[in-house]
Amino acid sequence: MAASLRKRAIAIGAMLTGLAMMLSVFMGIPANGYAASLWPSDMDQRIVYAFGGEELQLGVVANGSDGTRYYCIEASNLTDYVIGPTSTVEDNPTVRLMAWILEKYQEASTQDYAAVATLVQDRFGNQKQWKPQRAYLLEKYPEIFSRAEEIWTEAEAKAPKDAVVERTYAEGLRHGEITVSVKSTSGQFVAGIPFTVTLEGPAVFTSGEKTLTDTSGSEPKTYAWKATGLGEVTAKTTYEIPQMSHMDARQDMRAFDSMTYIPGGAVTFKVRKDFMPSVNTKIADKVLDAGSAIFDEVTSAVADAQSHWVPGLLLEAQGYYFDGLGAMDLANITVPNSAETADSYLARLEDAGYKPRAYGSASFTGVGQTARVQAMTTPDGSKPYLTHSSGGFGTWVWVFRKSEQNDEAKEYLSGDWSSTFLETEESSSNRSKVSVESTVAEHSAEVGSPLSDTITVSGFPDDHGSFTGNSDYGFGADRPNAQVSVWWSGDPNDPSNDDEFKPSGAKVPKEDEHHKKLITWNIPARNGTFKIGTGALSADGEPMDITADRHGWYVFVWEFKGDDRVMPAASRYDDARERTRVTESCEPEEPCEPEEPQEPEEPEEPLPPTGINVVPPLGVAAAAITLGAIVLFIANRRRI
Repeated sequence: MAASLRKRAIAIGAMLTGLAMMLSVFMGIPANGYAASLWPSDMDQRIVYAFGGEELQLGVVANGSDGTRYYCIEASNLTDYVIGPTSTVEDNPTVRLMAWILEKYQEASTQDYAAVATLVQDRFGNQKQWKPQRAYLLEKYPEIFSRAEEIWTEAEAKAPKDAVVERTYAEGLRHGEITVSVKSTSGQFVAGIPFTVTLEGPAVFTSGEKTLTDTSGSEPKTYAWKATGLGEVTAKTTYEIPQMSHMDARQDMRAFDSMTYIPGGAVTFKVRKDFMPSVNTKIADKVLDAGSAIFDEVTSAVADAQSHWVPGLLLEAQGYYFDGLGAMDLANITVPNSAETADSYLARLEDAGYKPRAYGSASFTGVGQTARVQAMTTPDGSKPYLTHSSGGFGTWVWVFRKSEQNDEAKEYLSGDWSSTFLETEESSSNRSKVSVESTVAEHSAEVGSPLSDTITVSGFPDDHGSFTGNSDYGFGADRPNAQVSVWWSGDPNDPSNDDEFKPSGAKVPKEDEHHKKLITWNIPARNGTFKIGTGALSADGEPMDITADRHGWYVFVWEFKGDDRVMPAASRYDDARERTRVTESCEPEEPCEPEEPQEPEEPEEPLPPTGINVVPPLGVAAAAITLGAIVLFIANRRRI
């Protein structure tokens, strides 16, 4: 009975309040001079139950003029429907789930209103007041509490917990995509949530905009971007969430407040529109002989981890080959300076004494492409360059010039790129070619005669013998010595057959009974003239002496086995200037036996004389002729 009277009193009070507000309008009295009021909930928005001698309600307690449903959080207090101070409850996971439920179930069944009321009391109510009533209601209306659990589980799956933005694809640092999604507490994608995504930094979406507005889907949504420069870009999101309000009144209440945007997830990544190409190279042959063609294996790459080749973009690279370098030059590794142009770098090398001798070029449209390039005598020529007989070390330098690329490529290149001078993988040893001339002291001699030879060598590097190798480049040390050998050939049993074994052919023969290597000496492997024999010392400090101890042919052969800086070389075995013909010495002749005396031959009988002796008459005639000639000469002189 008391509860019924109290209910009627509340209704009458509400009616009087409404009348007062109406009168204030008609009489010109300000409306805010009276407290605003809520409307009592409808019968289908609540269930009524008796507890502790009072008639209480479970469900919507009051309705706002805008249709907002209010739920009490003080189970033992009764509302007077006067609107008190209202504030927005600070967001947290529980508040957000409850706000989502309050917004979602503004229009619901009686059971759902009652279930929502239990959720509000369970999480925000005065537990001292609520727990006794909850136990009573749970026993009487278990289906309401079961429904409340279902609604809360639904909120965990559908209420927005966070906006997630991810970079899912990037074409280098130049183009890419991000995805945006909204997820719930249970980790499911939530569709229909409004959000924004903004790019802060040197990038825009492909539409040209910095900010996009959209609603979430049941799967992440994808948005493409493109770099406009170099730097970091942050993709930031905001997304819409529900809020809950708190009314401080005679009976404190909670209700749905409004929707608002809050910051969501963000992702930061680096972007770069331009890039810097490079090449990785490896010379085809580490050691080359004089007269060899030069090849380089050139593979396209990028200069740093942040550079990414534009797919299909054609770039041209130029190669410069330097040779004739000495052992001391290997220490002069030269690195291009930051932002140094290719031409400035090459000019700096030339100022240091290094000028290219040959050239090459290669074209690439992406990373990892390999070209086998042959060195040519001119930049655009077709005549192969061959290594010189003078030898020396060689190396390549490769460059990309921005100015020599096509217009599209110029848009993406940040500048020129040049490789290091004297990179180990780009350097080779071009072996020099040695020449040797020699002649023996005597081209013929007798058994027992000393033999000697004079050898003149040229073509070694001036410092040959002092280079100890370079493990960084993979070059071996100089071989310090050459060898001089003396060979014999002939018929040991018959001197008359020695000519059948006269040295022939460039190479020394295999040893047999007719061919013997008599001795070998070491001499320094360097340029100069060397006296072999007659007591001259070898490289080992031993006297070099040899005496012809048998008839036949003797040949001096000089040989160098080669090293990483000098080609193998040897004098010819059949060189006529290098051989001596040795014969047996002559024996004195035996005295001849005395000859038998010969009888003098008898003169033949003279023939009997015939005719006359004509000599005297001829003499007289000759004298007469001579005298006549003299008289004639004198007569002519007088006439003159």
